[in-house]
Amino acid sequence: MSISSANVQAPKDSCALGACTFAGQNALFPRIFEHEAGGVVESVGEGVTELQPGDHVLPVFTGECKECVHCKSKESNMCDLLRINTDRGVMINDQKSRFSINRKPLSHFIGTSPFSEYTVVHVGCLAKINPLAPLDKVCILSCGISTGIKRNHSIL
Repeated sequence: MSISSANVQAPKDSCALGACTFAGQNALFPRIFEHEAGGVVESVGEGVTELQPGDHVLPVFTGECKECVHCKSKESNMCDLLRINTDRGVMINDQKSRFSINRKPLSHFIGTSPFSEYTVVHVGCLAKINPLAPLDKVCILSCGISTGIKRNHSIL
């Protein structure tokens, strides 16, 4: 693992800018890791109407397209398009990475990659939050609290 300066391309359609693997998954390296974060939208891609620059957001690695049968269901949130996929190291809309070092692409990690000063995320993988909420505190809501509570309740 190393810390390097990477180039980040601007968002395109359906996107907003703002050291582990899973058993049975392919390891894509090099890549920018992590998924818990909080940030401020800097710019949005063409066609994005749900967010605008200045919005405060949390990335979510199990996003919602709002169009598939699962997103429209009251029983599931496992979106056909944006569900967690550690094998996909690129953006969904054009199958390309937005990260590079010396013009060599870096893979995205579960659609969020916030171990970067800037990242590009599909709009369906961002939750807009109150701008008064302190990002350094609420960032844990993007994964840690929800999975921790679920595990705790599963044990009880």
